[in-house]
Amino acid sequence: MAPLPPLGRARALQLVRDGALPFMFGSPHPRVAVLLQDGVYRIRGLVVDPGEAQASRDRALAAGQSWMAEHYHALGAPTGAIHAEASSIPELVAAMETMPWPDDW
Repeated sequence: MAPLPPLGRARALQLVRDGALPFMFGSPHPRVAVLLQDGVYRIRGLVVDPGEAQASRDRALAAGQSWMAEHYHALGAPTGAIHAEASSIPELVAAMETMPWPDDW
């Protein structure tokens, strides 16, 4: 996975409206996800467990495989900060339309 450009608010809104959940985005690597979690729709930060990352790195290197930033970020789980939460897709869309939108999203 090469570094990614920002997805942007308009594209993220389109994916939500199209029901393309879950999806991850951020630049240069995914840092947030939009998903249905615990019965609510969320935009939530991705967190990489350091122990899991080290173990994955060690396994890859022991097998003669590469280990790059892309591998690290692929381990991100939606357990970080909740940036938006909604009980329905229309409510999530409304929140996304008005919330601050970081340039690297």
